Formats: sequence, structure tokens, C-alpha cells
Amino acid sequence: MATASIQLHRLASDGDLARAWARSMGVEFPRYTSWEELRDELSRTQGVPELKITDQGGFLLYRAVSSNVSVIVADAEDEERGYRVGNGDVWSLDLWAPFRAS
Repeated sequence: MATASIQLHRLASDGDLARAWARSMGVEFPRYTSWEELRDELSRTQGVPELKITDQGGFLLYRAVSSNVSVIVADAEDEERGYRVGNGDVWSLDLWAPFRAS
């Protein structure tokens, strides 16, 4: 497996999915998670790697190259929370395997 993605945006529109995830994985996520809240939590954690920010056209990609983790955040001023995540909410978390040249 090269990458894995936790699509948190799906929790906004599917409460049953969120409950099933919590039961099976033992991890609960709120329906919406704002990047601001996540960034505040990270600021209280030692050793958090530097984040490279890239505009992905309607999304911002915060990538921690040293830990192989990315956070994708909705970046559309007109998006409000509802059936979907809103502007500034975490869309997904991505984990990837480092590339190894053969």
C-alpha cells in the first residue's frame, strides 16, 4: 500500500458511517473538524514537523514531508457547514509511504 486516506468530509453527510467507524475502530471524530482547531491542538504538541502549504484549487494541502502526513482543508469562501464540510474544515487526512528509488 502506498497511501491511505481518512475522508473526514464523509462524516458530515453520514451519521451512521460516523457511528460505525467509532464502534469498529474505537476512534470518534466529530461531524466537522476545523483546521483551526486541529492546528491549535498541534501547536501544543512537541516535535510537530514543519508544514508545506499548497493551494489545490478549492482546497489547501498542509503537508508534513518528514512524517508522510497531509491534511487537506476546504478553501472555498462560499462553502458553509451543512450536508458537506464548510470553508476551513478538514476534508481528509492522508498518509503515504516514502518513495524509495530502486
